[in-house]
Amino acid sequence: MKKHIPSHLIICCCITAALAAFTACSHIDEDERLIMVDQNIEEVTDPVTVLPDSVYDAPVAVVERRVLIEDHTGQKCPNCPDATTIIHNLQRVYGSRIVPVAIHSQAQGIMEPSGLGNELGNTYYNNWKLEFKPAGLVNRMDGGDGVVLDKTIWTMAVQYLLSDETPDPLDIRIKADQQAGNPQQASVSVKVISTSDASVSGKLQVWITEDNIVAQQDSMGTHLSNYVHNHVLRASVNGTWGEDVSVSGFGGTKEFHYDAPLSSAWKPENLAIVAFVYNDDGVVQVQRQVIKQINN
Repeated sequence: MKKHIPSHLIICCCITAALAAFTACSHIDEDERLIMVDQNIEEVTDPVTVLPDSVYDAPVAVVERRVLIEDHTGQKCPNCPDATTIIHNLQRVYGSRIVPVAIHSQAQGIMEPSGLGNELGNTYYNNWKLEFKPAGLVNRMDGGDGVVLDKTIWTMAVQYLLSDETPDPLDIRIKADQQAGNPQQASVSVKVISTSDASVSGKLQVWITEDNIVAQQDSMGTHLSNYVHNHVLRASVNGTWGEDVSVSGFGGTKEFHYDAPLSSAWKPENLAIVAFVYNDDGVVQVQRQVIKQINN
């Protein structure tokens, strides 16, 4: 059964989608912008936590739901920095339960090697039939069809998803190490664990992302030459759409191992692995883990 977007989110989606084509490329005065403010959320510090290797083999336990935000963005998109701010604020509130990935593509972007756009980003941009940026998928709500949401809806969607206190049926654990004999390659292990008696099937997707990339960015009429880009999608470890996975029964486990190439253009100290399981209900669970350097 698909997890449909509630009616109040659908109404907001319709309104914002109609405005998106205009606002994505048009200047909006500061006093005319619509700003969503939630005064009922307690802010927390330490938005991103790094899991120690010992967690990988820890006993099976019930886990909290985490949320994947696929942020389709571009270096020539003037409103995209606003979307980055929304993500940052969500991370400050919910910490590591928010896993963002910035997906750059040719539309309003600059392609590699000069920029951050790549063919993988183009494939995803075209698959979701995007027509504006910034645009995001929040846990691919409304099932595998994935409803693309304007940035003004992301906070509401995250709140809706995390308001469900039902334990998540999956846990994902990641161990990633730069190889000592070949620093341009990482050894990546991903463990998918059932944390309920139910059976869960879908696709496991494993991506490489990079933080702290200093590059140009347009921002509401201003050209920024030293903008810091984070959680940028660099490559897929296991294909464009991932691979089949199925687990059942509490403690049921499937393990995957990869040798992941690391481009010399990437900085190893800023790389991370993002792994998630998705199916017709959307994203079931997601996890992020930095790649451990050989000199650490």
